[in-house]
Amino acid sequence: MVSIIISFYERLDHLKCCLESLSLCASAFDEVVVADDGSSPKTVEAFREHIKRYDFPITHAWQPNEGFRLAASRNNGIRQARGDYLIFLDCDFLVLPDTIAEHLQAARPGKAVAGGFKYLDEPSTTEILKSSVTISLLRKLDGEMSNREILKRHRRTIKRTILIRLRLKNPKSQSLGSHYSIHKKDLERINGYDENFVGWGGEDEDLGIRLVRAGIHCRSAVRYAKVLHLWHPPAIADRRWQEGPNIQYFNREEIPVFCKNGLKKP
Repeated sequence: MVSIIISFYERLDHLKCCLESLSLCASAFDEVVVADDGSSPKTVEAFREHIKRYDFPITHAWQPNEGFRLAASRNNGIRQARGDYLIFLDCDFLVLPDTIAEHLQAARPGKAVAGGFKYLDEPSTTEILKSSVTISLLRKLDGEMSNREILKRHRRTIKRTILIRLRLKNPKSQSLGSHYSIHKKDLERINGYDENFVGWGGEDEDLGIRLVRAGIHCRSAVRYAKVLHLWHPPAIADRRWQEGPNIQYFNREEIPVFCKNGLKKP
């Protein structure tokens, strides 16, 4: 069983487009879990009304708004997911028609699969938000943008995994981010995301380190499993998380493979 876990907070227009793109490849997965980091009652009500139009199951995994808690929100989504294989997305992604199938083709036990991004500009995003998401539109947008950066990231991801496996590169360089897939049991081996990460950044890098130390390395589907990233103004003014509240915890001397404050609590 395949579960799509979508990180979400307030951007309902973007989420609607993401779900529309998923509806075009609904035969490739079994359910969607929307991991909501505390959206308002008004947004939640509109969301629950909107999802009635879809044929595939959608679970709303909401948690109280106590600041930016992406790690806790994703763990909440993982707990409520019924699938044994998980594909992670953000709500501002348009999923290309073959992307889910490409993730599944690359899936292996003991591996995580990295996907690729193409970034849409503001005019393209505005046009999409006002129109219907169709396969022809997704193909058109993808074809209009160069594959050069995608190919570079694909090669870098393969090279990085090789160097990490040879212990020639620090595991801290493996950050899976918001577009990857993995067997649920492999996340359970490290107890999922560390919920001590509160505020912007660090949770993805921490997860990558612990996966490597558990012997779970990254495969690249960056070239084939692609999403189109909808434009939006920065939600957080300072994007350099290394200067934020989590950096001291991230740089702690010992990072255990199995985090204490994760999927399962002590």
